[in-house]
Amino acid sequence: MPKTAIDRDARRDAKRAVKDAERAAKQARKLASSLPEPAKSRVTAAASAEKRRIVIVKREADRVPYAARRAAKRSSARLERVAVRYGSAGGRASSSDASRKGRSAKSIERQRKQVEQPSKMAIVSGFRTLFTAITTPTDQERARKTAKERLRRMERGS
Repeated sequence: MPKTAIDRDARRDAKRAVKDAERAAKQARKLASSLPEPAKSRVTAAASAEKRRIVIVKREADRVPYAARRAAKRSSARLERVAVRYGSAGGRASSSDASRKGRSAKSIERQRKQVEQPSKMAIVSGFRTLFTAITTPTDQERARKTAKERLRRMERGS
C-alpha cells in the first residue's frame, strides 16, 4: 500500500512531538538536579515515568502516528505541569499553551533557571563581599596615605 503525503505529514508530526517530549524529559531531569530533596525525588520519578512512555511512543510513531503524537504531547504536558508545580513559579504556568505549541522544554528550562537563580545570586554576593574585604583599605592604611598626602602638600607649598 503506497504511503500518501498525509501519512508522511502525520509521521513527521509524530516524530516532531516525540522529539519535543524527549527534550522536555531532559529538561525535567535537569530541573530535578537543582531542586531540594523532597521535590527532587518527585520530579525525578515523574521524569523517568514519562521517559518510559516516550520510549514506547517513539517505537509506535511509524505505525500509529496520530496516537503517538497525542501521547507524546500528553507526556510533554505532564512534564511541564510537574515542573510548574515544583519549580519556582509558585504553581503558575509560565506559558499556558506551551505544550500545545511544542515549547514544553523551553518552559521547563525557564523554571529550572528560576530555581537556580537564588543560589547563583548567593555565590555572586559572596564573591563581591570577599573582593570588597580584600580591596578596601584598613583605617591604618588610609591614615598612612592621608599623612603622606599632607606631607607632600606641605613640601610643595614651601
